Amino acid sequence: MEGNQLQKDMELQQLIFELFETQIKFGAHRYGELLPTIKEVSSYFLASVDTVRLAYIRLKQEGYITLSTCVGAVVKVSYTDSEIQQHIQGYFSSRKESLLAFAQSVGILSSYVQWFALKNAAPETLDKLERSCTQIEILPVYRMSQQLQLIFSPLGNDLLLRLFWQMFLFFQAPLVSIPQNINVINSSSSPLLDMIQSARNKDWTELWKGVEITAEKYFIGLQTFFNNHIPLNADDIQIDFTWSIYKKTSQVCYSICLDLMLKICDGVYKAGDFLPSPKELATENKVGIKTIRRTVTLLNKMGVTRSVNGIGTKVLKPSESQNNCDFSDATIQKRLLDFLQSLHILSLTCRRCAKITICSVDLNCKNQLIEQLEMVKVSGAYERIIYVCNEFISLHIPFQPLRSVYAKLVQQLVWGYPLNLHGDRESTNAYFLPYLESLEECLKEDDADKFSIILERLQTVETNFTAQWLINLGVQEASALIIPNDKLIVIS
Repeated sequence: MEGNQLQKDMELQQLIFELFETQIKFGAHRYGELLPTIKEVSSYFLASVDTVRLAYIRLKQEGYITLSTCVGAVVKVSYTDSEIQQHIQGYFSSRKESLLAFAQSVGILSSYVQWFALKNAAPETLDKLERSCTQIEILPVYRMSQQLQLIFSPLGNDLLLRLFWQMFLFFQAPLVSIPQNINVINSSSSPLLDMIQSARNKDWTELWKGVEITAEKYFIGLQTFFNNHIPLNADDIQIDFTWSIYKKTSQVCYSICLDLMLKICDGVYKAGDFLPSPKELATENKVGIKTIRRTVTLLNKMGVTRSVNGIGTKVLKPSESQNNCDFSDATIQKRLLDFLQSLHILSLTCRRCAKITICSVDLNCKNQLIEQLEMVKVSGAYERIIYVCNEFISLHIPFQPLRSVYAKLVQQLVWGYPLNLHGDRESTNAYFLPYLESLEECLKEDDADKFSIILERLQTVETNFTAQWLINLGVQEASALIIPNDKLIVIS
């Protein structure tokens, strides 16, 4: 899929630009200093030379650098020490609450994924990681960028990699871009070296300890940084961590499409109903008619609706969706890949997220979830238990960054649910019923441990099933995913 590669290149170009912009504003690169060469940056980010060049051209266009074939990229702006401190103060003071919440919760989301990735890392990947840790002549932010790519890219999930990139840019990169922090990091040994050795020794318990200790150290380090360097200002407007999957104007139709599909799943628009007119939908969503037409075209290709000339767009029965879905369409394949990759991330993160959520809510909240599971039974669409359970986590997990991430992942699940992947209604319900009854029983017994384990097993099995289903359709990107065995013992 050439379009997918182009999109990934554009996203990486934006990330590289943002990272260098922060470096310059924070004083890691000062006026007159030569930035790393395009070839060097290409190796740091595992990006193409063209992608890096475009990021550098944008830095030049926005006045941060000069760029020439003979000399390379040179910092053009001259910030005083006072201005640099203002940049640092402004960034961290406006994000204090979200950064501290992030530091507390990042391990909940990423520790198992990192452990699983290192456990499955090839020997050559471990060699590259080890070399990266010892290259102290390279600024920490670039070493860490390279390490992030090396650790998570082999899992074969572009969505996960983009999520962790966004987390890195929001949380770790600014912290390690401050000159005084660079000196501290370069003077100490990398905890990643110990984790690499544990992976080589196949000592998974020790590897888990290393992953957990690293997450705890970041939280303590951030607290110390705020206490020592960022004065409390009650007037600062706080900026939350956000993760936007569809942020381009041309992709707004995907978000609108998901919203309409969710309304169809929830019965707002029933089979046989007609959607509001394009003009009404455009007004409601504050977009142009062309965007709505692209949205309706996508709904038709998904098999969710059928446009009838001169009448409108009719909602089809769920049983008709798979027969009417255009699986050969590249856009449909990409949306189904989004569904799979979101399910994969949820399977890798849900055990800890579910347990913390169930343990943190009161009895009334748990009863609400039980009622929602009962409503799934009444609806007859048992496959919705995955959506219901993860939506509950997205609403109630006690950390804003995790709520933001889970809300976006849950939204992507909607792409897969109109298609009845498990066959007819009877077969689908028979497949999901044991999980539905077990999850409900765990809630009634207030057993958060068992609930989280069953949800993890369900989502792992479903990820494997969906991946194979997409591979059979010819979506070869699905074969790249490294998925845990559902019988794998997870350290928690």
